[in-house]
Amino acid sequence: MSGGDVQDTLNELERKLRELQAELTVPAPSEPAAPVAGPPPMPPYRAPVPQAPEPPPSGLQDQLDELLRFRDQLSEAASKLVEDYSRIIEQISRVAADAPAPVLPLPAPPPPTPAAGHATFPVPPPAAPSAESTLFSGHVAIHAGPFEDIATLAQFEQALRAVPHAEEVAVRKLKDQRAVVDLQLAAEVPLVFELRRASERTFDVEHVGEGRLDLTVHTGELPFPMRP
Repeated sequence: MSGGDVQDTLNELERKLRELQAELTVPAPSEPAAPVAGPPPMPPYRAPVPQAPEPPPSGLQDQLDELLRFRDQLSEAASKLVEDYSRIIEQISRVAADAPAPVLPLPAPPPPTPAAGHATFPVPPPAAPSAESTLFSGHVAIHAGPFEDIATLAQFEQALRAVPHAEEVAVRKLKDQRAVVDLQLAAEVPLVFELRRASERTFDVEHVGEGRLDLTVHTGELPFPMRP
């Protein structure tokens, strides 16, 4: 074989080798087509991360601290008040439980039933003590009248002097036929009774009081003497 044949054979082999390399080589990926213009895709949902609140300014922080302290003090005072109220209620309940039951008064017994065949009559109230037995002593102001003239007044004054234990008799006042006579007694005397015995005129007792006697004197003499 000549040198030209060898060279041709080598060239042929080299060509075939290149074709085989071209077939075996993976073609490079083509450039991606440009995306069509449109709205951007939605990002994936992510939960918000909690952020710490920004601290208030110093002035607001002081007010907030003061309000918190006041709230704590108010809560403590309310708790103490509830405790005191509960303790008082418990003490009252204990005292009420220990207190004896009130004793109710017994009802008044019914009036006695009258026996058959017996009539009952109401009992009148006790009469006031008679002025005839009322005792007087010391100074007594006697308001008496009417006296038609001085002579009848003098007779009344003389009757007062005749009362036992009479020490002084003096006419203090005379107006509109009525007189006020002061009488001084040294001992206790049933004045009305003794004056009826000593007087020549009748009279009615209008009022009996402490150190006072009011009389209404009638005209005319007694139909019979009251002196013993």
